Amino acid sequence: MMTADPVIQNDPEIQKLKSRIRKSSVLLGRFSDLHSDIVDQFDQIIKTFPPPPPVEVRTHGAHDLQVWESMSGKLSFSFDLQKPFYLPARLGRLLVFLASEAGQENSLGGLLGYRSRLEIQAHLQKTAKPGMQIRRQYVNNVTNLLKAAILLHTGRDLIKSNNELGVRLLLKIGGLHGLEATTAHKWL
Repeated sequence: MMTADPVIQNDPEIQKLKSRIRKSSVLLGRFSDLHSDIVDQFDQIIKTFPPPPPVEVRTHGAHDLQVWESMSGKLSFSFDLQKPFYLPARLGRLLVFLASEAGQENSLGGLLGYRSRLEIQAHLQKTAKPGMQIRRQYVNNVTNLLKAAILLHTGRDLIKSNNELGVRLLLKIGGLHGLEATTAHKWL
């Protein structure tokens, strides 16, 4: 083991540096304790506040769904003149399919009706790549993905599922616009 040179150990600058290091170590320890105290006090204060209200998700139906197609063939959508958003092809096709439901004028609120899961499965199979088999569970997966995407982009819960009836888009009858100007109408 090597011993330090006595001249270096007695150098006043080295001693001053060692003293500063010890002081900074003590100050860092105090700072850490102070920080812990602040965090504890903050946690106690937070507990005195009432819980925040739940995030409200709007569930009323949309009046208008506008569809646009870019030069590259990608579809963009906008509900009730909100900011347009893009959906991947599979989700866009499902949205167009749900929005094209004829509906009945006497339906509750004048909204589109339900599409059965078998109808959706047949539609997805028709628009799938050759050789791809669409399973019933895939219908639920794609429906949930579409619901999440619409909720993300619009803040609205516009896809409703029912075990017996199927899936519906909460859109006013006749609210789909712009479909004729796109190639999406060929999917129907």
